[in-house]
Amino acid sequence: ADDILAAEAHESLHAAMHELPEPEREILVRRYYHDQKPRQIAQEMDLPVKSVENRLYRAKQKLRRQITK
Repeated sequence: ADDILAAEAHESLHAAMHELPEPEREILVRRYYHDQKPRQIAQEMDLPVKSVENRLYRAKQKLRRQITK
């Protein structure tokens, strides 16, 4: 039963990630799947560090709302 719930949670997260706009999705993937720091993401995407941090925050909020519907 735990495996089924974990699979459903993973599927929900994956679906919610695909609903995010592209810059936010890429920033989330770089941060949490590739373990890049906000400074590195900012340099590689030519964005201010604060912008990367804000987009991470907003993207996590959107994911939270999508998953808890």
